[in-house]
Formats: sequence, structure tokens, C-alpha cells
Amino acid sequence: MMHDHDSKPKHEIAIHGSLPLILMLFIEMALNFYSAPANSLFISPYLLSFFTLGLISFIVLWKGKICRGQRSRFTFVLTLLIIFAVGNFLYAVIFTPKHSPAIITNLASVFLSIIYWRLPKDKSLYQTMIYCAFGIIAVGFIQYFAIYWFELPSIFNWLRGNNFAQILLGILLSGWYLVLAKSRLESFLKLLVKLALIFAVLNYIWTAFVLYLLPAQFINYVLVSGYFLVQFCILAMLGWLLLGKNIKNMTAWTIATFCAMLYPFINC
Repeated sequence: MMHDHDSKPKHEIAIHGSLPLILMLFIEMALNFYSAPANSLFISPYLLSFFTLGLISFIVLWKGKICRGQRSRFTFVLTLLIIFAVGNFLYAVIFTPKHSPAIITNLASVFLSIIYWRLPKDKSLYQTMIYCAFGIIAVGFIQYFAIYWFELPSIFNWLRGNNFAQILLGILLSGWYLVLAKSRLESFLKLLVKLALIFAVLNYIWTAFVLYLLPAQFINYVLVSGYFLVQFCILAMLGWLLLGKNIKNMTAWTIATFCAMLYPFINC
């Protein structure tokens, strides 16, 4: 239960926590409907972000030195991840014209979300569930990488499934949820910001490299300019968090996370 005097009501936390998940679902479905070639395979541009968030969250639940109240709040917001997992799975299976090669990854995301709902209080069972979660995350990562680097090798997919952009979003989402859950892991949040800075720079380099390889006629320079402006905004927010006095500045985390969600638009 959440009894801290500064805690928001559960329904308010649930509303805030569900917003990025609903937005990601909306973005991927809209882009697939309006921008994807006819009868093309649908693979969520956010699955790698989802598993990155899962990896970081289970590390916190496994090794994080947090009290029962903080753990309860964090687990509660993480149960909301089932919104994206189930929504993405149903959309991929029912509403897309071809069988998705990411079906195992989609199922893994659903099973991972269920674990948040079923974490036991018994310590030994709790540890076992954590290890199961790490196994599911490994399966998700392996199949997602296999799809983009072996099954569907394409320069266009290097933008559509940009690994660096997705991992960056997963890091930012994990920090955003920790802040939403009133976590006191300030040192860990600083580490997440530093990791996010590294992946933001790698994303810049990778995107520029892929755009250099693409023929000029396939590049929308307006979208590309907007994309790099958005990435600069992410860097500015991360700098604000790292150099400012409040690592839990919700405004900076929210702006950086929202901007990171926009990366699929570069491939419209």
C-alpha cells in the first residue's frame, strides 16, 4: 500500500503512467496505417524500448535498496505496461495484413508484463520470478535483433528499428517511471541519465551514418532536420537533469521521454 504523505492517489498515478504507453500504441498504429508500404510486415518500433525498460526495472526490483513503500509504488506503475504489451500484440495479430515475424517477441512482452502482476511476497519465489523475467527479456532481445539484422536486413530498417534510439527511450522510460513512483534512488537516476547521454550520442552518430548511406532522393530533409532538433532537445533535458540540483525533475524527464518517442517519424 502507498501511505507516504507525498504520494499521489493511485488512480492519478495510473492515469499518468498509462499515457506514454497509449501514446506509443497510437504512434505505431498511425505510422503503420499511413506510412508503411501496402501489405508490409508490422514490427513495433518500441519493442526494444519495452524490453530495455523491463531489464532496468527488474534490476531495480532485484538489487535496488528500496523500502517496501517504494517497491510497492514502482511495481504498481509497472503493472500498467500490460496496456502496451497486450495492445501491441492484438494489433499485430488481428489488424495487420501479414503474420508478424515478431510474434515470439510480442508474446514475451505480454508474459513479462504479467510477472509484474504476479510478483510473490515469498523471497525465494520472488527471486525465481525475477530470474524468469530476465530469461523472457533475453528472448525478446535476441529475436528482435535477429529480425532486423538477419531476417529483414535493410538500410531502411536501420532507421525504422534504430536500436540506439529504442534503448535510449527504454532508459528514459525507466527513469520516468522511477520518478513517477517517488523513488529515492537518486544515484541510480544519475546513472540512467549518463547512460541516456551515451545512447543519445550513439543515436546521433548512427542516424547520420545511415542517412549518409541512403540515396538523396529517399531522404526527407524537413523530417531529418526536425528529428535532429528533437534529439538536441533530449540532450538539453539530460544536461538539465545532470547539471541541475534536482535529478527527479519531472518536467525534464517528461520532455526527454516524449521527444524520444518521436524517433519513428524519421522513417515516414
